[in-house]
Amino acid sequence: MTTTDEPTVIITGYLDVPDLDRAEVLGGLADVTARSRLDPGCIEYWWAEDLDRPMRFRFYECWESADHLAAHRAQPYEAEFVEQFVSRCRGADATVCTVTDRRAAR
Repeated sequence: MTTTDEPTVIITGYLDVPDLDRAEVLGGLADVTARSRLDPGCIEYWWAEDLDRPMRFRFYECWESADHLAAHRAQPYEAEFVEQFVSRCRGADATVCTVTDRRAAR
C-alpha cells in the first residue's frame, strides 16, 4: 500500500515495428526494461507482443509519481531507446492515467 500524497502514474500503449528485425526489437525491449526497473519509483514495467498483431508490442509502466516518471524519461538510455525504436515505428499510442489510491488486491 502506498501512503504518498502524490498520485501513482500509469502509462499503457503500444508500438508497431513491422519493418524492424524481431530479434533486434526484443533485445532493445529487454534492455530498456531491465534499466527502467532499476529507476527509483518504478513499481511495474513490462512489454509483451500482441498475440493478434505480430510486431505490435504493448507496454505497461507504473510509477510512484509524475516526478519519478519525468526522471525516468530524462535518462540517457530512454532517449537512446526512442531514437533506435520509437522513431522508427509505424504506429504508436499511449495513455497516461493518474491513480489516487493503490493497494494490494485481496
